[in-house]
Amino acid sequence: MKHYLTLVLTILIMGFTVLANADTIYLEPCDDMYTDVEHPTTPPTSDQLWVAEFSGANHFERIMIQFDLSELENATIEDATLHLYRFFSCPMSGTTATNFYAITEEWSEETWNPHTHIQYNPYVWTSFTFSGTGGNYGIWFEVNITDLVQSWVNSQLENYGFVIRAQAGYKWSKFYSKEYSNPNLHPYLEINYTPSAVDENALIPPAVNIENYPNPFNTETTISYQLQKSGKVSLSIYNVKGKLMETLVNEYQTHGSYSLTCYTSGFPSGVYFYQFVVDDYSMIKKCLLIK
Repeated sequence: MKHYLTLVLTILIMGFTVLANADTIYLEPCDDMYTDVEHPTTPPTSDQLWVAEFSGANHFERIMIQFDLSELENATIEDATLHLYRFFSCPMSGTTATNFYAITEEWSEETWNPHTHIQYNPYVWTSFTFSGTGGNYGIWFEVNITDLVQSWVNSQLENYGFVIRAQAGYKWSKFYSKEYSNPNLHPYLEINYTPSAVDENALIPPAVNIENYPNPFNTETTISYQLQKSGKVSLSIYNVKGKLMETLVNEYQTHGSYSLTCYTSGFPSGVYFYQFVVDDYSMIKKCLLIK
């Protein structure tokens, strides 16, 4: 019994310590908008975010949202919850099943053409179904995107935000954007996190300056990188559907600078991703082949 009580007290103390060291931050998007390719003469409504994938009415809107996470560098993300206020659904009280994807190119709501859909990695980070009604005043939804936020904070993915795309056959859900007149209904990201320790050695990524040149390219491109420390290195090329096209490196390498040429004469034109892995550290970058 005594040992049991000691164990319980230890768990409670550890839990309290974690809570005491954790912080919470609330972020509004730095950019949010939706794209509508099928209606090029109709400008999207700037204070709303629409999503649908319904061929019967020729509506295929997609939502794009981006947050500035620079102050969370190297933090441990306990949980990250996206809050969206839905004010309209079709049919009324209907459902819209969606998938969340990581965007793979730079954009901003001021410069992006709203009649062009953004490019994204095909991996589904979160699936979520918006359903139900909140009466005359709409309803808040909470979507867990912890894994995606942690990947951005760890620099495993470049943070270009995410796109919300409806699954096939689902009609509209409409949400308020950060431009809506009532700031209490703006979308926001709630993050509980543990800051990185400042009195320990800073976390140095195993690899830096991973780039390919030229980009875009024609029949070949050179990928260069620098290892800060030795480790098992893997470098592979994937197409937009996630199919492995070629493994360029799969060996132990010592710290230093490296470059290698990727010959793509047998590849079709399009967007490709190269994944660089050193031990348990991973980074994904995009390149464009044009013939």
